[in-house]
Order: sequence, then structure tokens, then C-alpha cells
Amino acid sequence: MSNATPPTLDDAIEAPFLKKLSIYSRMSGPGWLQAAVTLGGGSLASSLYLGVIGGYEFLWLQPLAMVCGIVILGTISWVTLSIKQRPFRAVQEYVSPTLAWGWLIATVVANVVFCIAQFAVGSGAISANLGISLGSPYVITGLLLLVSFGITWLYIGEAKSAKIFDRVLKALVALVVLSFFATTTFLIFSGSIDFGALLAGLIPDFGSLFRPVPTLESAIAATGESSTFWHDLITGSQRDRIIAAFGSAVGINMTFLMPYTLAKRGWTKKHRELSLYDLGMGLFIPFIIATGCLVLVSGTIFHSNADDVFADIKANDAGAIAAYESTMKKRIAWSGEDLGPEEVKLAIAALPQADRDLGAMIANRNAAQLARGLAPLMGETAAQWIFGFGVLAMAVSTIIIIQIMNGFAISEAFNKPGQKNVFIIGALMPGVAGFFAPVLWSGGAKIALVVPAAVIATTLLPLAYLAFILLFNSKAALGDEMLKGKPRIISNVLMFLVAAIATFASTWGLWGRGDQAGKYGIVALAALMLVSVFGFIRRRA
Repeated sequence: MSNATPPTLDDAIEAPFLKKLSIYSRMSGPGWLQAAVTLGGGSLASSLYLGVIGGYEFLWLQPLAMVCGIVILGTISWVTLSIKQRPFRAVQEYVSPTLAWGWLIATVVANVVFCIAQFAVGSGAISANLGISLGSPYVITGLLLLVSFGITWLYIGEAKSAKIFDRVLKALVALVVLSFFATTTFLIFSGSIDFGALLAGLIPDFGSLFRPVPTLESAIAATGESSTFWHDLITGSQRDRIIAAFGSAVGINMTFLMPYTLAKRGWTKKHRELSLYDLGMGLFIPFIIATGCLVLVSGTIFHSNADDVFADIKANDAGAIAAYESTMKKRIAWSGEDLGPEEVKLAIAALPQADRDLGAMIANRNAAQLARGLAPLMGETAAQWIFGFGVLAMAVSTIIIIQIMNGFAISEAFNKPGQKNVFIIGALMPGVAGFFAPVLWSGGAKIALVVPAAVIATTLLPLAYLAFILLFNSKAALGDEMLKGKPRIISNVLMFLVAAIATFASTWGLWGRGDQAGKYGIVALAALMLVSVFGFIRRRA
């Protein structure tokens, strides 16, 4: 048995690139936590629908979103490891108390609401993909709560249990990536993937953000008089999914998670280089593989395809029927008809075939439908289990990290960092809400929860970016650790570019809602930006 001393951080700093990479991979951690939360129901749904509505056209979108996220998370890491204060208190003191509390409250709201969604995703994977029936849906959500909080408890514990937590979390992220990579491999060997279109889809085409993709143009044109309706509907739907995909890459709560996980690990300014490598290995690579595979599979099976939806409707699949009718009701309403539920079905059947086909092409699909689409390649059982385990691992890993994020946020809200009881209360809040997912994440209740949460999270995301850009440029906060010369100029150019993209995405999404909540969100965003900048200038003075 070898008694060689394991390499240290100092060894890695002086080592050549490949050895440095090897050492850092063993020390990594916070990046994997970020991957566990971003690879959740939001990324699953947005990736599925990007493939449905765009084929391979939007393969570039999520990598670009994650590059932007890495720039900001890297900034957050650098600032956190360079100052002596906790991040919330630093934003409060050097930028704006209003912004600091808005950041914290938005994190808590997003955690609670979107954790409920993860419980719904996990329950769906267990019942629909894995085919496991446990009677009451609350039995499933209860098991998810027990398992997720049990793993969260390891994170709260001492060093030994924290190491077990790291391994469990990395295993969950690896299961997500391997499951989706396996499904893509089956498609590759079946000859189903168009590699020319795949490579073209990796090249950004910003014009596609504002128009339907070319592969749907003939189907839109075939609808004749209603082509204007379909063009506007698809363009609006693309906008919503693009915003969702961008927001799912790095959300408001992830900006809160990053600094506190670094602090819990005891990392200091010596770990700044490690934190950047960690984001690349633990977050960027798993994210682009998993989401890229999802878009590829969805685009291959569903894009410009109506047959699968009509087959599911014929088989009386409730999810397919609801998704299809939701789209077609908009088409009927556009014609000026106000019909009852039974009349709607008759009106849909009376529409031209071209309208019905296009409505089926762009209808939402879920994980169970995607697995069914893979059945001809790998068999029904294998498809459901491989894909189901990936989706379940997605949900569980995200629930765990949401609980941890909320524990940090509530501890900070009460100024009780490090107190286990306060952290546990905070961590249980989203989990307990998730237990009631069967009633809270359905019908009108779901809409009532998602609308304010999405507006708050979308509005505050650029503000979180702005807070750390201002901290990065605060001499009072950083002291002698503040960058100078070209490194500072290059860093600021990158950060302001990313913040501008996030602000555009936020205002575009809020304005596109077409309701008062979206307009109020834009006004709040502008007001908070002004408050933040003036507060920073006043504190500098």
C-alpha cells in the first residue's frame, strides 16, 4: 500500500495543465452543486420544447447561456474569495440594502415555487416512466422528501458525511448525463441524426429568436388564411422557451448558492483558480452534454412530426390530449368563436387538416412521450427506464440543492449563519411545499404560483449580476485584491456584455407576457437598477 501524500492546492498551482486538471478534479465541489440545480425540471422542459419547435436550430442557445452564467458565477467566486464579508452583507453594505433583500427574497420565492415543480417532475418519472404505482401521490412525494432531505442532512453534517454528500451528488449528476447520452447514442447508431443540421445548429443565428425556424415555414404556409396566427403563436412560444432555457442555465437562486458553498468549504483567495476550473468541470461540461443530448433527441423524434401526438390522442393519453387541445383552443379563439368544452372538440375536428397537423407538431411533449418515441430503437421497457432514471436523478438532485440554497438564505435573513436549526428550517420549507405538489402543481394553482415567481426571478436576475459587477469594482470591498490594468478592463467588458444579454432577455420576456405583471416587472427592474447604481456611487463617495 502506498503512503504517498495526496497532492495539495500548492502542488496544483505550480503544476502543468494536465496535472493541474487532475488535481483540481479531485478537489472540485461547488461546480457540481451548481450542475445539480441547473439540470432540473426547467432545463428538461426547455430542452424538450426547443427540440420540438426548433429541431437542431437552437443547439447553440444553452451553451451560450451557460458561458454567460460561467462569466458571472466566476465573478461571484472571485469576489467572494477576495473579501472577508459574507456576500449578502457585502451587497448590503457596498451596493444597496434594497437590492440585497430583493436578491434574498427572490431566491426564497424561486426555491419554494420551483421545488414544487421538481417534486411534480420526480413523481411523473416514477409513475409514468418507471411504471411504479404507490397508490396515493402523497406517498411518492413523501418518499422524495425523505430521500432528498436525508441526503441534504449529509451536507449539514461533519467533514466525513460532507464527503459522502459530494460523492452522492456527483453520482446523481453523472446518472443524468449518462442517461441522456445513452439515448443519443442509440439515435446516432440508428442513423437518425442529421449531422449537417447538427453542426449548423451549433452556429448562433440570432434572427431565429424573432421568427419561426425555416423547417416549419412550409407547414405554416399550408394553413393559408390562418398562417398569420400560427406565425405569431410560434414566434411567441419560441420567445417564452428561449427565455426559460436562458433562465434555467443560471437562475437567480444559483447566484445566491455559489458564494455560500465556497464559504462553507473554507476556500480562500488561494482557491480562486480552482473555483474557475471547478465551474468548467462540474457545471459547464455536464450541462452542455445533458441539455445538448435532450435537444438532439427531442428534435430528431418530434420536430415537424404530428404523427406521435395523434397516436397518443388515439390511445387516450391525457397529457397529449391536454397539450394538443391547449394549442388548438387558441386557434379557435383567433377565429372569434366562444365555445363550450364539448363544442371545442367538434370545432377542432372541423378545422382544416393543415391547422390540426401544425397544432400537433408544436404541442408540448413530456418525458414519458419522449421515452415512447425512443421505444423503436431500444424497446419500450429499456427506453422508459433509461430515460426515467435520468429524469428522476434530475429531480432529486435539484430538490437537494434547492433545500441547501434555502437553508443558506433563511440563515442569512435571520443573521444566523452556521446555526444548524435555522438552516434546517430553511431547508425544509421548499421540501414541505413540494410534498403538496399534487394539489399545488396542477391547473389554476400552478399558474397562480408560477406567474409571480417567474416575474420576480426574471426581474431580479440582472440585478444579481449588477450587484457583483459593482462589488468587483468596489475598492472599499476588495481593497488591495482589486484587479488593475488590462485584467480589470477585460473582466469588466465580459461582465457588462453578459449583464446586457441578461437584461435584454429579462425585459424581452417580461414585455412578451403582454400583461400588467410583465410591465410592472420592467418598471421594477429599471427602478432597482437605478437604486443599485446610485447606492453604489453614494457609498463610494
